[in-house]
Amino acid sequence: MEARYEGLLGLIEQEILSNRLILPSLPEMALRVRELCSSEDVDIAHLEKVIAKDAAIAARLLKVANSSAMHCGIPLNSLKQAISRLGLNLVRSLVTQLAILQTMQGSGDDERLRGYVDTGLRISALCHSLSQSLPHLDREQAALAGLLHDIGKLPLLRFFKSHPELAPDENTRMDIEQALHPEVGAILLRHWNFPEELIQVAREHEAMERDAAELADYTDLVITANLLHHGVEQGAYAHLAGRIPAMKKCLPSSPSPQDMQERIEQRMAMSLDLLDA
Repeated sequence: MEARYEGLLGLIEQEILSNRLILPSLPEMALRVRELCSSEDVDIAHLEKVIAKDAAIAARLLKVANSSAMHCGIPLNSLKQAISRLGLNLVRSLVTQLAILQTMQGSGDDERLRGYVDTGLRISALCHSLSQSLPHLDREQAALAGLLHDIGKLPLLRFFKSHPELAPDENTRMDIEQALHPEVGAILLRHWNFPEELIQVAREHEAMERDAAELADYTDLVITANLLHHGVEQGAYAHLAGRIPAMKKCLPSSPSPQDMQERIEQRMAMSLDLLDA
């Protein structure tokens, strides 16, 4: 990282420590659901009560459980049935996803955030699809990795509002954001007590020549999904086309383009059902 960016990162870290830059928080209910769903002896009745306290989230989970993406024709009318159909892993993922999206949407600059959300959902769906051919990776963790990879841009929006003199024009702001959002994202995910593998995604997803292990990990998935989404034929990474380690690990066993597109559309439909309930 260039010295000018290191200085800015140091300033951001100081402002976080002194509470001048307040990191966004996930709702307590979402954190509790993540904790319960991760427990080996989870009490489903207790989980249902926790989710039921937020009628909006309960309604959204029920809508997703009844959606065409779940491939079930029998309609459900209770939260308990929805939890049973979705499964604990997907319930945890959907509640976390919704909490993150609501946090993003409540941070101002609606147009820019809409772009982050749209891209995040698409990368998330791509990661979910790619992971289905990589059995050592969890599909829902892959989807969450895709949604979270650019999360560092969220605190940076707040930082620029407090320090407009540091980004006097759009090009300067974008340069700073591109340089700093990986480290800032790692800081935010650590603040949220997310697992190290997702913190690593935030920090390393821009390292296109990264080759950390023989098998693909979640960071490799996000790198590949980003390149599939944005393309490698032109732009900043065109000179690396054909020799990006992550793509070599993630794509040889990937489904056909048609199957992948169907999976992506199903996942996007589920995400939209979650948002639009």
